[in-house]
Amino acid sequence: MILNDKQKTILQSFTGYRSPIDEESLYKGIDIRCLKLFKKHFKGLFIYRPRGGRYYIQYNCTMEDAKTFAVYQR
Repeated sequence: MILNDKQKTILQSFTGYRSPIDEESLYKGIDIRCLKLFKKHFKGLFIYRPRGGRYYIQYNCTMEDAKTFAVYQR
């Protein structure tokens, strides 16, 4: 994956949210308010999963209820 300087700077500012190496996610626990930033600058590069909201029968959290999100490689 080739990233431009702006993208690299953004990812460096989120190093405190890096997932442990034995997990599939790249970043986790990022405040849901930062989701727009990621979607704007990393369009099509990552998958975003909501976390920390209400879970339903299928054990899925919706983006509307989420408090944080995790970033996965596409």
